[in-house]
Amino acid sequence: MAELADAYGSGPYGATRGGSSPLVSNLLDDQPTLRCKKVIRMKARHYLHIGLWCALFAVFLARSLPIVGPAILENKIGPIDPNHSTDSYLLGLTRLNNGSQLFSDLLEAVPREKSFVIFVDAESPPSEFLGMLVAYLSWPHDVRIVKVRAATLEQETAAAQSSSIAGLFFCSVKPPASLTGVTHFGSAIIFVPNVGLGSNP
Repeated sequence: MAELADAYGSGPYGATRGGSSPLVSNLLDDQPTLRCKKVIRMKARHYLHIGLWCALFAVFLARSLPIVGPAILENKIGPIDPNHSTDSYLLGLTRLNNGSQLFSDLLEAVPREKSFVIFVDAESPPSEFLGMLVAYLSWPHDVRIVKVRAATLEQETAAAQSSSIAGLFFCSVKPPASLTGVTHFGSAIIFVPNVGLGSNP
């Protein structure tokens, strides 16, 4: 008995002459739709990311403006003063205006090969900070910072005297009464030049 031939263009699973099937055709038709959905999801994620960072930036501005705003208004925009920071520190610690320039004038006549000894109170952080500030302003002179206590100040002062020393600085430290020619630099710095140190070894 002869088998019935498949109708032209039909076959298992509805295969057609081109080797395609309705199932494959449906998948091919759905690909543009899937790509479109994927692009939409990526764009949505991108916009959500931007929106999140914008929200965080807005919160940052809202919290910082009350603090930064008055500071900006107080400090007017203008030429940058290289001595602004050191002048501010000296004003706060010694109540001296334009302290950096005055300090530079004080050391102008001192030979660069001469050095300084800076005495600070070993138990006072503000005194130590002031000593470091004096050391910074003394550049290019060599400096040596000595932490002292009242009981050893006289001995430390005598040990520091030398012909290579241009002078001594006392930062929030009262110098021994034996020293002469003292110069008060604001309310917390005292300078004693070499000539006020008496006999030098």
